This record gives sequence, structure tokens and C-alpha cells, in this order.
Amino acid sequence: MYIYYNINPKGETTGDCVIRALALALNTDYYDILDKLYKTSNYFNCDMLVRNCYGKLLQEMGYKMYYGNGTTVQELAEIFYDKKLLLRINEHLTCSLYANVYDIWDTSNEIVDVFWVIE
Repeated sequence: MYIYYNINPKGETTGDCVIRALALALNTDYYDILDKLYKTSNYFNCDMLVRNCYGKLLQEMGYKMYYGNGTTVQELAEIFYDKKLLLRINEHLTCSLYANVYDIWDTSNEIVDVFWVIE
């Protein structure tokens, strides 16, 4: 089920989907995630909002990336109903917590290319 959620402290809705999704999935303060992404991007010389960069942060935290293989956000949310997920769709990162999809727009029917299970 889709639930509108915007963790951005200023209520903004563009340019920070990675920060919003990571903060929610990892139960971490928005600005703490922003700081970690900034440090990761400097260390690896990458754009912090690109999968190869935030993926490195997730990998360092011990999370493994999986391929979506044509499944939708909602399908994966239901398969992993008892988990937290970070799901990448077309140039966007969204979050599922225990089968509910949290984002600023309904991504439920979007096709996932890669995702991470957050334990």
C-alpha cells in the first residue's frame, strides 16, 4: 500500500529522493544521511545521488544489491513484507517498510531495476 511521506525538513520534493529513502529505511536523521553521502561522494569521487555512489555507502554498511528482474515496487514490497527495502526505479530511489511503500508519489507500479534489503 502506498503512503505519502516526505522526510525532507524543508518540505521540498525534488532532488533528494536518495536522501529521503535512505533516511527512512535506515531510520537515520535526514542531515546525517546527507553528511554520509557527501563524505562517500568525496572519497569515491562520485555524485552522491547516483546509484554507483550511494550503492558504495550501502555496501560499506553491509547491504547487498539485488536485481529486480522486471518486478514492480509493490510486488517486491509484498514478497519482502516483513523487511525494509530500498528500491531503485527509473532515476528514483523509493522505500518500502513492511509492505508499505513510502514516497512523495505512488511508485507502486514502477519496475525495479535494483534493490537492497535493509535488516
